[in-house]
Amino acid sequence: MRAQTVYQEAIKFAATKHQEKEQKVPGTNLPYVVHLSNVAMEIINAAYNSDNFNISFAVQVALLYDTLENTSNRLQRIRNQAFTHTIRSMINRKK
Repeated sequence: MRAQTVYQEAIKFAATKHQEKEQKVPGTNLPYVVHLSNVAMEIINAAYNSDNFNISFAVQVALLYDTLENTSNRLQRIRNQAFTHTIRSMINRKK
């Protein structure tokens, strides 16, 4: 799966879950997904300066890391999404 597709699928999923709780970036009225997008952008920038960097995996982690901690989402919902095999494997290990 291309990094752009992974980014789009993961950010849509994360945005929906964070929107359900009406989460905002602390100290602003911005939706929380703006923070997640900024974290993902940092990851994308780091990828250009790193050899053998799994950008698809890193972008998914950047966009989804708070989804488990700050929303009613559960591992099974992420596992059932169209994310890459690598992220599913990591989630399965967390069980």
